[in-house]
Amino acid sequence: MTVARITWLLLKKDLRIAARSREMLGFTLLFAVLCVIVFAFGFLQEGAATAGYVPGVLWVTLLFSSSVSLLRLFAPEEEGGTLDLVSSTAAGTLPLFISKATMQLLFTGLVTVVVLPLVLLFFNTELKGFGQTAAALGLGLVGMATVGTLCSALLVHVRLREVLLPLVLYPTVAPLLISGVKVTSIALAEGEGTGDWLTLMLIFDLLFVVASPWLHGRALQR
Repeated sequence: MTVARITWLLLKKDLRIAARSREMLGFTLLFAVLCVIVFAFGFLQEGAATAGYVPGVLWVTLLFSSSVSLLRLFAPEEEGGTLDLVSSTAAGTLPLFISKATMQLLFTGLVTVVVLPLVLLFFNTELKGFGQTAAALGLGLVGMATVGTLCSALLVHVRLREVLLPLVLYPTVAPLLISGVKVTSIALAEGEGTGDWLTLMLIFDLLFVVASPWLHGRALQR
């Protein structure tokens, strides 16, 4: 059975589980909405939230929300006792990693569709530089999903992983987060000079897209 076939079967299984049990999606969306509301009221100045906080609020909310869903990313295999079995297929650990990273990307993409309009609404901001913002969000979500899946996989058998996951994930994606904030800030101000930051995000994504499946496989072989 090919890598693509096994990956699709694993992804389809996760999609079915997510469709039947919507608690995690609902909880994550609620958490994201509450983050936006808290930030909006926390940054009130003269009765209105300042638009200059939009990039930081947007990216921090997405990062926090993604870490919530990562805690349950490998739960179906772990609770069913099939994690080692799925990882020992003829195709190796690659299908499992790709399917989980894709699932996390779809999940965070849905959260982004909800969070972005809310941030713009609460901070009374127009979406300027749509192309630059979309590019930054696309690269950012891919990077966070890839790194997050790797961190979640490496900590799946570790006790207190709820505490350790943010400690490992946040410093690793810091360059991606900073670049995303800078691109969004420049785009909203209708400025120029986002090329270098987008290039940095692209390099970050390429590095981890290549390295993460290999690191995941090496860790499981020990």
